[in-house]
Amino acid sequence: MAQPILYMLLGYPGAGKTTTAKILEKLTRAYRLTSDDERLKMFPDPSFSQEEHARLYQKLDDETERLLASGQSVIYDANLNRYTHRKEKYKICQKTNAIPVLIWLNTGRDISETRATDKTREKLWPINETAEAMFNRIANLIEPPNENEHPIILEGSNLSPEIVQSALETRNSI
Repeated sequence: MAQPILYMLLGYPGAGKTTTAKILEKLTRAYRLTSDDERLKMFPDPSFSQEEHARLYQKLDDETERLLASGQSVIYDANLNRYTHRKEKYKICQKTNAIPVLIWLNTGRDISETRATDKTREKLWPINETAEAMFNRIANLIEPPNENEHPIILEGSNLSPEIVQSALETRNSI
């Protein structure tokens, strides 16, 4: 059995993480866990509190570990913009003998903000915060990949299956 892979995504809100995750799902048949969908399942009217956030990410982490341990590759379609959170996923990979792959959607801040503040995403904004304030709060917390993370870097304004496939193949040939 091949080693499972954990695909992790990094980038501004609206950078193209979910688009990339959906492309990866089709290309690799990895199981996609998405924080946005799971949040709305767990909390139909989310408060975005720290407790809610902790419960959501614990569930995602538990499911990730379970799937990887069973040999299933996983796409972690969630905000992993801080190194401390990525480190938690690297530990899951060590525990389950999975290969971590970090994909950095290095999309421009303006494009990302326009997408992230679109009214269609309104259910994913905290009630007590404007879309712009939410975007800026999250965007200002981004910690670019460390040298040892060796990310695949994609520009998310024009993603396609061919671009993602090519990036995966280039990474695998190194």
